[in-house]
Amino acid sequence: MASIGSSNVGFQLLKKSGWKEGTGLGAQEQGRLEPIGTRLKNNKRGLGSKEPRLKPNVESDVEKDPQKPKPGVPKKKAKLAAKRVRKMQEEEKRLQEREFEMAFFREFWPDNV
Repeated sequence: MASIGSSNVGFQLLKKSGWKEGTGLGAQEQGRLEPIGTRLKNNKRGLGSKEPRLKPNVESDVEKDPQKPKPGVPKKKAKLAAKRVRKMQEEEKRLQEREFEMAFFREFWPDNV
């Protein structure tokens, strides 16, 4: 890796703070002499990851055992459907409670509602 040029803003800031070219950063000048290399990251795995994870080959598993269902697909859909049903039931319960409150107020305080 090549060292940074003297026209670099970071180089100039370090020079102003007392750093000497060719020495490491740190109290005893023990730090790195070269800047850390950078690379463009196109995946969503996080910093420090080496290679993107390969997805398992589902087709080869199905060929070995055709009766075996594909993993994860039915469970995920069932889980999402159950969540939607639960949300709808909760919303219906809230609406019923609200309607009960309104009926209660109409019965005892008809002028206010």
